[in-house]
Amino acid sequence: MALAQTQVEARKGSSAKTPAGPQLRGNAASLAAASVLMLTFMGATLPTPLYVIYRDELHFSQITLTLIYAVYFGGALATAFFLGRLSDETGRRVAIFAAVALSMIATVVFIFADSLPMLFLARLMSGLGIPLAAGAGTAWVAELCEGRCAAASLSAGAILAGLGLGPLVAGILAEYAPAPLILPFLLLLLLGIVAAAIAWHLPETVKRPVRAWSKLSLRPRVGVPRAIVPAFLAPAITAFATFSLLGFYSALAPSLLQQVLHVESHAIGGAVVFELYAVATLVLALTQWVDARAAMLWGLVLLIPALALLVLANEAPSLPILLTGAGLGGAAAALGYRGSLQLVNSIAPDDRRAEIVSTYLIFCYAGVSLPVIGIGFLAAAETPVIADESFAVVIAAFALAAIFVDFRSRRPRART
Repeated sequence: MALAQTQVEARKGSSAKTPAGPQLRGNAASLAAASVLMLTFMGATLPTPLYVIYRDELHFSQITLTLIYAVYFGGALATAFFLGRLSDETGRRVAIFAAVALSMIATVVFIFADSLPMLFLARLMSGLGIPLAAGAGTAWVAELCEGRCAAASLSAGAILAGLGLGPLVAGILAEYAPAPLILPFLLLLLLGIVAAAIAWHLPETVKRPVRAWSKLSLRPRVGVPRAIVPAFLAPAITAFATFSLLGFYSALAPSLLQQVLHVESHAIGGAVVFELYAVATLVLALTQWVDARAAMLWGLVLLIPALALLVLANEAPSLPILLTGAGLGGAAAALGYRGSLQLVNSIAPDDRRAEIVSTYLIFCYAGVSLPVIGIGFLAAAETPVIADESFAVVIAAFALAAIFVDFRSRRPRART
């Protein structure tokens, strides 16, 4: 799971060298670039239904499981912090090739992972590659669309589709095919090759890519100008809250199904996560007419009953209630993410947009990882049900805080 800016600081042109052979053009090129995003992002969540198998085979605790999940986002955060603008310098294709290479190395480590250190290494390597794909792929889609398509929706939809398909495919293979910890990753290797082949046939859109490594800039660009901090706070809190829910399902849904609902099927574990992202993708496509602030506020409002259903599914316990909560959570996440990111882009000055959006993404990464770690420790100290209830209460409080901060930040403007 990773994120990217919808506003692209791109250097477009035709003077960059392109590989020999046929090049895709027009809508076919933008759709192909989106498919590269989808294929690479399948690797971000593909291990989700496999965590419980690793836990049983390697005999580690729930806390360790959450740390394995969280180390992925540690790597993703480091890449986003230092290499978020790499594709603007090297070109989109080179960055995508680097992301695919890192993903394939991580996949090979997964195949041979027979110890905790190897599992941590595999997740870290996977986390290092995904932000490269997010930044380069989102920029590529926007540049290849050239006004002919809704680039932001196309890239976001491709990312969400990939995040949903990964656990679905892995869960089905783990349940019904042999070698559950090998076959899904062999498929992922094949998909990586397909993604690289598609990228090879896409036209480069960066006019003068940097060829010398010594000329690359690794200087982080984060920060928010003091003047827009009040308007920035509500979208940032929204990002933390909505991505906390995504992180919960992506990391812990299969464990919840097994330990609380007594559902042992890996296919169902993958399907629950798939439902979350499938609904998010659908809502994203159907609500483009909703303006940014309304989308953010509706996302926050829907987040509260989604969290309540998560608690109720634990108390009942009930799989139908969990599925209903996952669907509602997917809708809340889609609206909250799209609305908050659009608001951040709208308030950011052009010359500071990259660093402001990078700061926003830090809140997203923090939301998707830190609460999951807290749940793991609390579940070990108390019970999984108490941990999940505490998570729901805290994140609901963040949602209410975001609504309050948004209305408060707009009150002075209403008087002028």
